[in-house]
Amino acid sequence: MAALRSRAVEAAAVLLLGIAFCFVMYAWQLRYAYAAHGLAVNLFVALPFIGLALMVLGGMGRVATALGWFVLAGLTGVAYIGAATSSSSTAVLIFIAPFFYGTIANAIIFAVDTILRNRGRRSLDA
Repeated sequence: MAALRSRAVEAAAVLLLGIAFCFVMYAWQLRYAYAAHGLAVNLFVALPFIGLALMVLGGMGRVATALGWFVLAGLTGVAYIGAATSSSSTAVLIFIAPFFYGTIANAIIFAVDTILRNRGRRSLDA
């Protein structure tokens, strides 16, 4: 029960830090003419952090969680910068990158983390 509570706290921290990061990037990009405006954009861009929080609830380790968070934060930051500094009408499509590439990267990180942690357990059981 204590382990589940600890994972829930970690998942909430991952999600809240992800949402906070999106709002910081939103505030940063408002100085540009092509900035994306509105609360809905920030909440939409923060959705990949929900996926990461669910992986944390599923047992993702702390190092893997930190790595996954930084991957998502990097992709999200690049998306905000790219959309804010481009005059292209399709620049907002860069907000798909955290969903697509972030999901793939975090799935790989989660799988490798799970394999490495379970491999250590199996060798102790044998």
